[in-house]
Amino acid sequence: MKAENKYPMMIWAIVILAVMNISTIATIMYRKYQPEKTMTVTDQKQLEVDSEKFSGRYFRDKLNLTMDQMVKFRAMNPVFRPQARDITMELARKRKRMLIEMSAPVSDTAKLNALSDSIGQLHSDLKKVTYKYYIEIKNICDTVQQRKLEELFNEMFTNDSQLGFSPIGGPRGIPQSR
Repeated sequence: MKAENKYPMMIWAIVILAVMNISTIATIMYRKYQPEKTMTVTDQKQLEVDSEKFSGRYFRDKLNLTMDQMVKFRAMNPVFRPQARDITMELARKRKRMLIEMSAPVSDTAKLNALSDSIGQLHSDLKKVTYKYYIEIKNICDTVQQRKLEELFNEMFTNDSQLGFSPIGGPRGIPQSR
C-alpha cells in the first residue's frame, strides 16, 4: 500500500473515533443533569399493590357490593385513582430529591425546607382526595358495608410502620424512655 493512501484512511479513523468520544461524553453529561423520570422497581411494585387495593374487584369482593352499587362505584373510581397515583408519584420524586440534597457534601437547607413543605402539601392533598373518595363510597354502602369499609381504610390511615414508626412507642414499637 502506498504511503499516500494510508494518510486519508488514518485521518478518517481519527475523525470517527473523535466523534464517537464526543457523543459518549455528551450522552454522559446529558444523563447526569437530567432529572430522573423513571420509577424504581420498589416504587412500581408499591403502586401496583396500591392499584390492586383500590380496584373495583377489590371493593366488590371485600364489601360485597351489589350491581347497582358497582355502577355507582365505577363512576367515582376512575376519578380517584389517577389523582392518587399522580400525587403518590410526585411524593416519591420529591422524597428522592430531598434525599439527594441531604446527601450532598453541602446541603442547601433552603431547598430542604422547600422540599419538606411541598411534601407536606402533597401528603395533605393525598389525604383530602382519599377522604372524599371514602365518603363517596360510604354513601353507596349499607351499615354493614360501611363498617367493613372503615376496616379497609383503617390500615391506610394508621399504618406508618413502613416508615419505621409505630403509633405506640418509638421506632418499631419499642417504647422510648423519657
